[in-house]
Amino acid sequence: MKKQKHPFIVIALLTSFLLLMMGCTENTESENQDENRRTIETVLQKNLNGPDEELEQIWNDMEGEEGIIAFGQYEENRYKNYFANDTSYQEYVSSYGSVLWIEPMRNNYKLKVNEIQLEQTDSEQIIYNFTVEVAYRKEGSKHSEVGRIKGQANLNEEHKIEDMLIHTNLWETFSK
Repeated sequence: MKKQKHPFIVIALLTSFLLLMMGCTENTESENQDENRRTIETVLQKNLNGPDEELEQIWNDMEGEEGIIAFGQYEENRYKNYFANDTSYQEYVSSYGSVLWIEPMRNNYKLKVNEIQLEQTDSEQIIYNFTVEVAYRKEGSKHSEVGRIKGQANLNEEHKIEDMLIHTNLWETFSK
């Protein structure tokens, strides 16, 4: 006589397996979101806090081709690893990168990121909208002002930025 397997045991095993697989999928999605958020936050923190001593030194010593090379190396060390390819990296640094620091440094402003809010869009692509609260203070002043910077970052499956847009009127303040 053959022993019959109880359907209850088979159903329980299948259910356990499915729950385990679903849990792994949810954990993977959560880990991916966390990694995407870390990438965006790191680039924003590096780009909107400062200027740091290294950038100030490069700015003060900026002379000819050597200065341009030092400036390019500074940006590459800070940002390149977070971008999907050379094109996305070059687009970022030529529009934002250290270019954002020209007016604040020229007019002696210091910036500090207070808060970054990220929200993933409801899209088939990996797109996050962000809002950054930035405190800025002119050198010698004891009072800081606060501004908001909004933007969007598109990432790939490797958690690298393919495109980033930053929208702000804040830089007009630094030239006054």
